[in-house]
Amino acid sequence: MAKAKKYYLCQECGYKSVNWMGKCSNCGSWDSFEEIIEDKSTNNKNKYDLEREGKEPQPITKISSVKRQRLQTNITELDRVLGGGIVSGSLILLGGAPGIGKSTLILQVASLFSKKYGKTLYLSGEESASQIKMRAERLDCMEENLNILDERDYMVLENHISKNQGYSLIVVDSIQTVHIPELDAAPGNLTQIKEVTNRLVKLAKTTEIPVVLIGHVTKEGELAGPRVLEHLVDTVLQFEGDNYHMYRMLRAKKNRFGSTNEIGVFEMKEKGIEEVANPSSFFINERSGDVSGSVITPALEGSRVLLVEVQSLVTDAAFPSPQRLAKGVDYKRLSLLLAVLEKRLGANFKEFDVNLNITGGISVEEPGLDLAIIAAVISSYKDISLDNDLAVIGEVGLGGEVRAVGQIDKRINELKKLSFKKIIIPASNAKNIAFDPEIKIDAVKNIAEFVKIILN
Repeated sequence: MAKAKKYYLCQECGYKSVNWMGKCSNCGSWDSFEEIIEDKSTNNKNKYDLEREGKEPQPITKISSVKRQRLQTNITELDRVLGGGIVSGSLILLGGAPGIGKSTLILQVASLFSKKYGKTLYLSGEESASQIKMRAERLDCMEENLNILDERDYMVLENHISKNQGYSLIVVDSIQTVHIPELDAAPGNLTQIKEVTNRLVKLAKTTEIPVVLIGHVTKEGELAGPRVLEHLVDTVLQFEGDNYHMYRMLRAKKNRFGSTNEIGVFEMKEKGIEEVANPSSFFINERSGDVSGSVITPALEGSRVLLVEVQSLVTDAAFPSPQRLAKGVDYKRLSLLLAVLEKRLGANFKEFDVNLNITGGISVEEPGLDLAIIAAVISSYKDISLDNDLAVIGEVGLGGEVRAVGQIDKRINELKKLSFKKIIIPASNAKNIAFDPEIKIDAVKNIAEFVKIILN
């Protein structure tokens, strides 16, 4: 009889350890290790020595390609993020903070699917069927083909699907609540989530029914549960937003069937979540005039351009060590640009607190935002307001040079739609820009030229 093997397994990332640890050395989670006892019988000792029949490898040129069908949700912003719609047989994980609107959005999608493609199934492990009906009545999602199953036992779902085919979409809300009773583990445990997700992957691939999983997030904004969950699914969507703002943003962190650079913008209303037709005007419509430290920049998010307002407030330091606070961008990026200003222009921020904000709660990672950050900081530092019809775009290097950005024509066209008359762009981008009498374009090579233009 083989001796049982004992080890400890991190419930967050799946890391194995011979000894128990308070903090996981792989993912940094505290108190996440559970004892696992693996009983290996002698019958399995030589299982790898047995001859097996398996598939033979074949040249990639001989493999027949299969074109999967895309099912459009009729929600343009969601279809854009997904790459054109939900792919049949795919597994989608939607994460977001509590109350952000995950269940609301997916219930609307399930209702639209049931109306267009046939019956859908909504498996709820958190709410009762009557609670979901109350929300559906408020959202006007009362469709005959929308079926609700309030159950936490995964085997009930699997048995139902085996007997009832023809669903166009399956929703599981949420993956942390569904469990398999035969497994000796609590719902939300690493073992439960891995096994349930693996079975859902098999269910989706064999039946060609797309499955949407709703997942919880941690206080840091990351998807709760083991990281293996993100590797098992085809698409990972992140629903972002501030509960104090009405807008919501949808991003793809992983997408096997499309780009991960697209972004969808929604607005939370009484009748549910509605897509925002013109996000650019939405983010800058409350901008104040004649206030220093504010500038507009066209940020590129996937295939679309969003006009965002960059604000800065430079004040006398309240403590011996000056503060650097940034919302919407990495504060390290702000510190780096301040170092460039101090080195290349002789500015002194050692006695000032510098605060930076991207209005509307949007987060921008694009390097083309650098020039707008510098413009906002200098404007507040000098207490000089910039023109309301001015927009800037460009990446800044450590030498103070202004570097080119991508898709400059698309950015300029978006600015023209909202009546911007002055644009400052990198000199490298100006070579291919056609003359336009309706708009004034200044090209700069370094931040010294740039600061001279915006302050005059």
